[in-house]
Amino acid sequence: MKALLGVTGLLLAGGGVWWWQTRGSADETAAIATDGLFTVAKGELPITLTEDGTLVAKDSQKIVPEFRSRGKIISIIEEGKVVAEGDELCKFDTAELQQQVDQAQLEITKAEADLQTAKTELEIQEKQSESDLKKAKITLEKAAKDKEKYEDADKPQEIRRLEIAINEADSAYDKARKSYEASLEMFNEGFINESELENEKLAKDRTEIAKERADADMKIFNKYTLPMALRDKQTAVEDAELAMATAEKRAESTKRQKEVAVEQSQKRLDKLNQQLKERQDELGKMVLKAPCPGIVIFGDPRFTWDDFTQNLKVGGEIWGGNTLFTIPDLRVMQVKLQVHEADINKIKLEMATKVTMDTYPGVLIQGKVTKIAAIATEGNQEVKKFDVEVTLDAVTEVELKPGISAKAEVMIDVRKDATYVPLQCVFLEGGKHWCYALDAARQPQRTEIKPGMSNDSYLEIVEGLVAGQQVLLYNPSVPTGAPSPDEKEKANEAPPPVAAPAGPAPAGP
Repeated sequence: MKALLGVTGLLLAGGGVWWWQTRGSADETAAIATDGLFTVAKGELPITLTEDGTLVAKDSQKIVPEFRSRGKIISIIEEGKVVAEGDELCKFDTAELQQQVDQAQLEITKAEADLQTAKTELEIQEKQSESDLKKAKITLEKAAKDKEKYEDADKPQEIRRLEIAINEADSAYDKARKSYEASLEMFNEGFINESELENEKLAKDRTEIAKERADADMKIFNKYTLPMALRDKQTAVEDAELAMATAEKRAESTKRQKEVAVEQSQKRLDKLNQQLKERQDELGKMVLKAPCPGIVIFGDPRFTWDDFTQNLKVGGEIWGGNTLFTIPDLRVMQVKLQVHEADINKIKLEMATKVTMDTYPGVLIQGKVTKIAAIATEGNQEVKKFDVEVTLDAVTEVELKPGISAKAEVMIDVRKDATYVPLQCVFLEGGKHWCYALDAARQPQRTEIKPGMSNDSYLEIVEGLVAGQQVLLYNPSVPTGAPSPDEKEKANEAPPPVAAPAGPAPAGP
């Protein structure tokens, strides 16, 4: 507050210099002209803060090409042209992209054929595997049944046959032996000759050999033939089981290979279809249209130093992702302000604001504060400023355009029944505020005052003056026109003047 009021004193001192140069010295007070005096006023004093700013649209649509690589411009709209929603803004060359689309369609046709072939081979393999498994299963069943048949039928029958053969051989041998013994007695008694006896002996020997052979057959069967036959039958079953398991694994493995071939073909086809869709989508993105009505601005107005807009011409090449156009919505306009840190706490949301523009003389637009930045903007480290947005009421008498300079007067407060004087009446000296008021003899007397709030022209006087008094509009104690040492010191410490864009002095001492 002291610093800002110091600036007030500096301004008042400057105003006093001018009046002194036109008036003369303090000893010539008898010749004070009436135009160098001001009668202390009392009444309603509006407290305002005036800042310079720039007119912008509240909402803007940024048009950014969505293609992945770069595009060559073949047609483009003129900057500053008013467009309606859906109007064409820019068109890019699609020859290369169309060639990629055609190539992708050819590859898709081949991939579809490869996929159909893979599916057919999978179907064939499934049927072949089914047939192989069926054959292996039948072979296993036959081997098991053959083993079961041998154990349950063939083996008992063979054993029975050998037993019968042994019994028959034993019986034949007994019969031949008895016949030989009877013939031997008859030979000894002379009833038969030696030849007949020899025949009986041969018959006995043959049956004895047959008996030994039958016994040997039984032994061979039990010791060799039966175990070997059982082992052969078991081996046949085991071989069939192994063939069955092998057929199952081979069928599963081969089927999986065919399935993988189908999956790979399907993935490749899906990838090609996705690529085709992306290329076709990009074809649709090679024409940029206005998403809303407004004025076409090249590039992004926030980056005025960017030379990117130089490529916005026929034949220029643009990479996707860059902002080509900005279309501000002119239905709702704002004024962007930057307020000094000494004044930012005075600004509150919804404060009424009056806006004027040199572009439209005599036009006064009402608005209100709608946004106050929470932190200062980056820039000069010695002078901190905060962004403030003022949203304007709708107007019909003029067509507002972004970028126009504007002056915004924010209504901070209204001091009811205030005592006030012009800013140049008050000066700072020795850490106190002074002015020169006329006494009863109409002689200027240095008078200490206590200042209050101010606007661009007037300062509220809290103590020291009363309505109706007359005060000098200058400081007669500074004949050379130079500020006092105390004023110099205060001025060096002070922020920008209250009448400058930084705004008036804060309320209260």
